[in-house]
Amino acid sequence: MVWVVKLEEVLDGKVVSRRKVMTIDRPTVISNIEDVGLRVADGKALLSCIQQVLVASQFEHDAERRVACPVCARRQQLKDYRTRTFDTVYGRVTVRRPRFRCERCGPSSVKLAGQSTPEFDAVRAKLAAHLPYRVVSEVLRELLPVDGGITPTTIRNRTFAVAERIGQAWTASSPAIVPLAAETLTCGLDTAFIRSTTPQKNRHHSVLVGVVEKGRRRRAFAGIQSESRSVTRLIRTHLESMGYTDSTMLTVLTDGDEGLRNLVRKATRATIDPVLDWFHIAMRIQHMRQTAKGLKTRVRTHVEAKRAIQEELERLHWRLWHGRTDSVNQSLSTLAHSIRRFRYHRKRHRRMTEAPRSLWVMLHELQRYVKNNDVVITNYHRRQRDGLRAATSLVESSVNSLVNHRMNKRRQMRWSEHGAHQLLQVRTAVLTGEFERLSLPSERAGVRDRIELAMAA
Repeated sequence: MVWVVKLEEVLDGKVVSRRKVMTIDRPTVISNIEDVGLRVADGKALLSCIQQVLVASQFEHDAERRVACPVCARRQQLKDYRTRTFDTVYGRVTVRRPRFRCERCGPSSVKLAGQSTPEFDAVRAKLAAHLPYRVVSEVLRELLPVDGGITPTTIRNRTFAVAERIGQAWTASSPAIVPLAAETLTCGLDTAFIRSTTPQKNRHHSVLVGVVEKGRRRRAFAGIQSESRSVTRLIRTHLESMGYTDSTMLTVLTDGDEGLRNLVRKATRATIDPVLDWFHIAMRIQHMRQTAKGLKTRVRTHVEAKRAIQEELERLHWRLWHGRTDSVNQSLSTLAHSIRRFRYHRKRHRRMTEAPRSLWVMLHELQRYVKNNDVVITNYHRRQRDGLRAATSLVESSVNSLVNHRMNKRRQMRWSEHGAHQLLQVRTAVLTGEFERLSLPSERAGVRDRIELAMAA
């Protein structure tokens, strides 16, 4: 059985042309599942043929309408033809575009900037936000009728170009909906590390990951922090997008790094309310619990000492949760006697001293950590009771989703400072659902928004 695919061009309600696009031959007797429907090669060829016919017709009508001078409306003279090649989602298109010249006004032409459509750039960048550039090239070659602009280098360059547009949309353009001024905001910051392409200079790049929270609304961001690149403008931009003003009370949750809090102070040029993240305190106590759980109890006195250590660690957890920073000193003096009891045992149980020694070191490290951050430790129980955030669990999740899943983990890659920063901007826009609005032109994004609203209705 043969199907003939034709395109009809309709202008003002009348069919002005009819063109044969493609002939498809498929069997009428279905002997196996492979005979059902179109194949990938047929679909790719069909889309490519339709694109060629459609673009050629567009440029023909465009040439007819540009004969008249846009200034004086006089008929222009044909100057010459120029060949232009465009990379689109459905293949590379080559056309001959006429250039006109008006005797009174001079040459007049509408320049088409770029060698690929913005939609094709957006498709490549969106895939590159999740997959390596080489894998993106293979996926595009397998699924779409593209024969140009799909090398890994080109995909990387076009992704960087999309990242530049996203950065300009974030900083220069005003949002479509101006956010209301926020009375309080919570900003959580953390740092991740990715491998550098220049290990002789620095082995890793520092990635700042943050989450701004206002009620149930959240906004994540990420960027490379180095001597030549500052993320203070990025922090300020995302804070303002959530309604930050000079009168907003900003709470900053960090892991104890004063440099992160100084970045927010530099970005806002105002006072902040710093709070130490409870997650990092709780993890230190959890490690001590696990070590205490592994203490040997072959001697009767060790059974009593292990029970006393576990009970005191529970008290230490409760005191720190309620903001009592002096609890570490109290627990240190209480646990000292119980830990020393593991020193007295028979000779064949010599290995019993390893776990108590580790527990003793962890306790002193916790004491030093709490002492250095005594000012920023608060009553976390009261914050949770008042509906305020006490830990940066959302930031830890953002580190995994924005950085580790694409740049670390099983993908053992090395990154340049510029390349990592640009890809982070694209990946952040994709995961926050703002990629279409920020990367595509306003007209195309508006059309897509209207389509989504219509489908939702």
